[in-house]
Amino acid sequence: MKAQITVLAAFAIVAAFPAFAIERLQTTTRSCADIQSFVQANRAVILQYPAARGSGGLLYDRAVANSDVCLGSGFGEQSYVPSRDKRNCAVWVCRSSTDLRP
Repeated sequence: MKAQITVLAAFAIVAAFPAFAIERLQTTTRSCADIQSFVQANRAVILQYPAARGSGGLLYDRAVANSDVCLGSGFGEQSYVPSRDKRNCAVWVCRSSTDLRP
């Protein structure tokens, strides 16, 4: 009986906490410094930005504060996204260690 109460109490506590979803940020509405600060504060952020060739499409990338945030056997790699004030704002993204690079 005591074990059941403990399990129910633990379940109630976990259910009371909100689910933490990864933040999403549109890069062209923020300055580069704001984007970098937001990524550092949230550790991982989904960045949304327009495709470079003017196709009207949107691209998405998961920016991270550092390589430690990369899951599994991935590693951090510097990438660039457009921001409100810069064409190439530097951010860190995760890449799989199995990616073949030319």
